[in-house]
Amino acid sequence: MVPELLRTTTIGSLPRFDDDIETALGKSVEFQRALGLDLLSDGEQRTDMISYFAESFQGLEVRNGFPVVTGKIGLKGSPEDFTKVKDLVTLRQLFPDVSPKVAITGPTTLGMTCASRKVESHYKGLSDFSLYEDIAAALAPIAKALADRGAYVQIDEPFLSQGFKDLPERVALLDEVARGLPRDRTSVHVCGYIGRFGVVGHLLRLRSVSTLSFAFSGRLEEPNISHIDRAQFEEHGKKLGAGCISVTPMSESEVHTPDQVRSKLGDICGRVGRENVAYAHPDCGLRATKKELVPIILKNMRAGTVLFG
Repeated sequence: MVPELLRTTTIGSLPRFDDDIETALGKSVEFQRALGLDLLSDGEQRTDMISYFAESFQGLEVRNGFPVVTGKIGLKGSPEDFTKVKDLVTLRQLFPDVSPKVAITGPTTLGMTCASRKVESHYKGLSDFSLYEDIAAALAPIAKALADRGAYVQIDEPFLSQGFKDLPERVALLDEVARGLPRDRTSVHVCGYIGRFGVVGHLLRLRSVSTLSFAFSGRLEEPNISHIDRAQFEEHGKKLGAGCISVTPMSESEVHTPDQVRSKLGDICGRVGRENVAYAHPDCGLRATKKELVPIILKNMRAGTVLFG
């Protein structure tokens, strides 16, 4: 029997398609569909991965373009009022046959980004773990509201690759965010180099998450392939999100070709097993990528998965 093609998706962010949010969301999905992607994102059309939350959580604010901690963190109002949930509702109305993948920023990345700028009150500073516990508690109902509306939920935690002395406790917060969600629709994305501090081993122990998403194609991320292993993924019942194309080319000539994508997928599946790969995706989000290169990257990624077969 010929195996089905690997599913393709994005990590989340895409360039802004229109000044009007509803129009931008619609164009984002149509753009992904036209390129043949399978699991579609909302494209994070409203703002960046931090400002979504700094503008919607009490205790977080954006001042002069920078997020800061101003007091005890909590969700303002109900989850239905959160912009990511509103945008999902809009997408489901525009495309009722689509169940998008929506990314939310994890407690460590969100907390450290905001607290590194300023902590005005309530918390002792950047190292106060209660800051991250409060963010996790505020994120949990948002994650549930997204899942209840049919979305795949991806928790973005790029900062975890940097390592922390309390890494097990920080990883455990992800289970708090994901508690009660459909496990097969819940993932964690960690970009950057994952070979330090035992981060992969800690993430494999997550109970509420089925898929771990890593990058394998940038110069810093190519060594990540040596830190994934079929036996570990199968022992913990995990699938892999495979970053198979770089998001940092500066010209079209630097974009990985479909054959390079095919080769990368072969290497990844050789390490972890094709049956343990949930989907292929770019190494990271595409908001910061040159806009004219984004469709080429995604087209080549899709073509590479077809070549891989």
